Amino acid sequence: MEETLYWIWFLGLEKISVKQKNLLLDRFGSPQCIYPMSGESLKNTSILRKENLDYFEQSKSLEKAHRSMDYIKDNDIHLMTREDPLFPEALRNIYMPPVGLFAKGDLALLKDSIKIGIVGSRNPTVLGKKYAQTFASALSSVGMTVVSGLAAGIDGQSHWGSVEEIGGTIGVLGTGIDICYPRSNQKLFDRMAERALILSEFALGAKPLPYHFPQRNRIISGLSQGVLVIEARKKSGSLITVNHALEQGKNVYVIPGAISESQWAGGNQLLKEGAKLVTVPEDILEDYIVIDQRSKKDHAIQTDERILESPDEQRLYTLIKKGYRTIDELVVQSELPVNTVNSLLTMMEIAEIIEVKYGNIVLV
Repeated sequence: MEETLYWIWFLGLEKISVKQKNLLLDRFGSPQCIYPMSGESLKNTSILRKENLDYFEQSKSLEKAHRSMDYIKDNDIHLMTREDPLFPEALRNIYMPPVGLFAKGDLALLKDSIKIGIVGSRNPTVLGKKYAQTFASALSSVGMTVVSGLAAGIDGQSHWGSVEEIGGTIGVLGTGIDICYPRSNQKLFDRMAERALILSEFALGAKPLPYHFPQRNRIISGLSQGVLVIEARKKSGSLITVNHALEQGKNVYVIPGAISESQWAGGNQLLKEGAKLVTVPEDILEDYIVIDQRSKKDHAIQTDERILESPDEQRLYTLIKKGYRTIDELVVQSELPVNTVNSLLTMMEIAEIIEVKYGNIVLV
């Protein structure tokens, strides 16, 4: 309990960046060890600048952390730190991994192997809204989990399309988990807290500041195996999520739009740059092994098990089936040397067990 209190305090240090927090934890182990340190001691690490050190010294109070801890207990909110076994494995290896996540709802959704991020305009056309609901519902109805940002527009429509389906949906906030933004999404926010999952890396009470939303986008792409773009302008914030997805080796899908309409221009440009054009949900489903499970009530995505002669090939096969699609992910999860993984994947491709599609490894 005391350890949680210090984590809440640490996550609430808003003027110390996520990168700096990770470096401090790497050096000193835990917030409980960091709290009693003097500014002079931290100065010698070169992790914090002078203005950070002054802020750190002025933030030596646990009063707000006590109030926050009472709130999360009273409202069934779970705090997952980067040390927590429940912390999503997919987020541990992304650029600037979150130090911790506040979560409300169904934590089992984090264990689902296949997740698709859906992003797009906050002011979509009627057609864009229709696409968002239709695709989200179709993907989630066969067990895939839809991940989005609980913003107005495409985000909200995607959550509404999937919140009642088997795969469910995850909303990643750009505010504290105690704040619904925009307020017009309050009904959706409450439904997702009850039937799906809401996540935030920001401290309780954190307001919807402009830089919070680009920051949370790396979590949307980090949780997802692929990202679907629906109706995005050329300078849309959705493209930040796409950039994160590309850096993380994820699939990028785009629903094409009219070439004369500016609100589709960002997505159309992505198609010119090599994103996969999709017109029906099956265009996404074909990249994953998904069995229609609409009659089942759990979140598992199952495929026929294949037994391979080599134990190491079997290990990789199982990991790919669970949703790990890149060489980096397979190296980390299998704990095999990278040259061994490359060699095994080559043999598996020759044997037509796997194939590489759009930079990702999928089962045949």
